[in-house]
Amino acid sequence: MVPGNIEETIEKENIEQILIEFPDIDGISRSKRVDADYFLEKFETGFSMNMLLLGVSAVTDVPDGTGLGESLNFADGTVYPVPETFRVVPWCENTARVLCTYSFRGEPASAYTRELLARVVDDGPALDIGVGTELEFHLLREKDGGIEPLTGGSHECVTRATEAADAVYDRLRAWSEAMGIPLQVLMHEYGAGQFEVLFKYADPLRTADRAFTFRELVKRAADTEGVTGTFMAVPFTDASANGFHLHVSAFDDGDNVFADGKHLSETGRAFIGGVLEHADALVALGCPTINSFKRFTPGSFSPYTRSWGYNNRTAAVRVPESGPLRIENRIPGADANPYLVVAATLAAGFHGVRENMDPGEPVDGDAAGKRPPLETSPEVALRALENDAVLTEALGEGFVRAYTAVKRRQREKFNGHVTDWERRYLGVV
Repeated sequence: MVPGNIEETIEKENIEQILIEFPDIDGISRSKRVDADYFLEKFETGFSMNMLLLGVSAVTDVPDGTGLGESLNFADGTVYPVPETFRVVPWCENTARVLCTYSFRGEPASAYTRELLARVVDDGPALDIGVGTELEFHLLREKDGGIEPLTGGSHECVTRATEAADAVYDRLRAWSEAMGIPLQVLMHEYGAGQFEVLFKYADPLRTADRAFTFRELVKRAADTEGVTGTFMAVPFTDASANGFHLHVSAFDDGDNVFADGKHLSETGRAFIGGVLEHADALVALGCPTINSFKRFTPGSFSPYTRSWGYNNRTAAVRVPESGPLRIENRIPGADANPYLVVAATLAAGFHGVRENMDPGEPVDGDAAGKRPPLETSPEVALRALENDAVLTEALGEGFVRAYTAVKRRQREKFNGHVTDWERRYLGVV
């Protein structure tokens, strides 16, 4: 049965089409547009969707071995609208969107990361988990036939530089309210043309939904203002990298289980121990493209080592000084799938809590050289994920098979591509 509020909204807002939307394995928005009457007719029985779409890259390269294509005879799955995600779309006339669940022959699709996150949360401890995100992105503009950052130089929190994005931010603020995303802060980040917007923390699934939607809003708001918005990890050589910093808190009947006064409790230490134990697999999941690995640079504010520290931005895991006491995973890039980042971080941390893992001592100063480096090889990181029995069980063998197949296909395509850097050898060799 179609919820009454959805029928009323469709009639009141004169909605003519609905986007049946879902994240692919890389967190890219994919959808079908359906007529409003057809949407109402098929709401309960669902809409067919090619299973293969869950196992392609962000640029729709189709790999073998995902378990979602030829082995299923390229069959369709079924997507079902999630009523509470229904929203009128502010950038298209007479249009709404709804996020979906994704199933195959009556069972949840193994590679569907939204369902995967819900399962990790259900399997976790009975705690009130809160999740917040910091998503960095670049705004770029065309100039002289090329593309350059919207602002030049490093301008962290410089007022005039931040105001360069006012038109985009004003549109973002209006659209985000319509899409149920409570924006709180806009700031110019360290790099040229680099910005960050914060929105209110929430439970894991709601935060992931907001991050998924927010990335689309940034790109659409930028398009409308004649610029380009991108969450690519490193859009230019020597550019400041875009990170996806995930903040996790945990409460039990209002008590912060990560805190012992102003310091970490044993539970908080164990959660960090789990994240560090699974760090190389988290690299594979938090770095979805070849470009993602370019973030890991010594001497930058991007993580480089398997480390943690109090209020230390050079560490992979940071415990911020501001309250409430919480744990920040700084490993993922802004181009990572939000559902996957949240799910993997929680699964790793929950494992640490179950096993009471010791994270070692916090690091002071620049962590580079003081702790083992994070994995910077895409292939080695993928093997770490495949060999990680705990995360494979938590995320599902079907997902790991599909994800690694997509990433290896991507690497094969890249390795066969001749880059501008390589063309420097023309006329030399």
